[in-house]
Amino acid sequence: MRQRTIAAAAGVLVAAGTSLTRADFITPEDYGWSRADAGSTYFGWDIFVSTTGGNEPDAGQFPDPLPSGWVQPDVIETTGDAFITGSGRIYSPFGPINVEVTVPNYDTGSGQTTLLLQVRTIGFDLDFDNVVLDGAVLPVDIVELSRQTGGMGDEVDTLFVFEVDGNAPLYVFDIPTAEAHVSIDAISVDTLAAGENCVADFNGDGAVNTQDVIGFLNAWVAGDSRADINGDGAVNTQDVIGFLNLWVAGC
Repeated sequence: MRQRTIAAAAGVLVAAGTSLTRADFITPEDYGWSRADAGSTYFGWDIFVSTTGGNEPDAGQFPDPLPSGWVQPDVIETTGDAFITGSGRIYSPFGPINVEVTVPNYDTGSGQTTLLLQVRTIGFDLDFDNVVLDGAVLPVDIVELSRQTGGMGDEVDTLFVFEVDGNAPLYVFDIPTAEAHVSIDAISVDTLAAGENCVADFNGDGAVNTQDVIGFLNAWVAGDSRADINGDGAVNTQDVIGFLNLWVAGC
């Protein structure tokens, strides 16, 4: 059952160890992982440059660089009624708009993916009931992290928590506004693809250590398909980079 939790000034997540400030979104520690953990991704936007695409994450991303074959994360306004303000926000005075956010992900097939979508708006609110993942999946929780009133209306940080079975290579969010005069000021997406196996534990002995590096490099030199870490069908240097990133992060 989806629910919406209104946080007080201290924030409902502060009790779980997260400190909220006006300028910061939360990090995923409260949901069981850290950015750069094995199987995780992170993409953040503070400044938008176009309503029609080409908005590369400027606030940070992981993995960086993206593994070969991954789709570039992007933010697009789909109604055609918005424009970019001088401060890099997506805004429309004409009517409701819809912002589409596309993020790549690890394609392990099995397990579950948890996705944390955070949106900062200025002005009126989002259309909370119609924020969806992949056209149909509703959030399992909606948390209002902060709300402050200013000269341009309320500045609101909202967290949407999604859970889906399996781990797909791509996820698309739709973020509609309820009416005109809403600025999309910032967006972040964290994902965790929790598959059955830990990729960093290459030899499957339950420990992540130098033996896994040796095992991976032997497989990589041999062109073994197990060394195709990013799943693009080729065994190359991008797989070495991808494996070492996961090995450093551990399981």
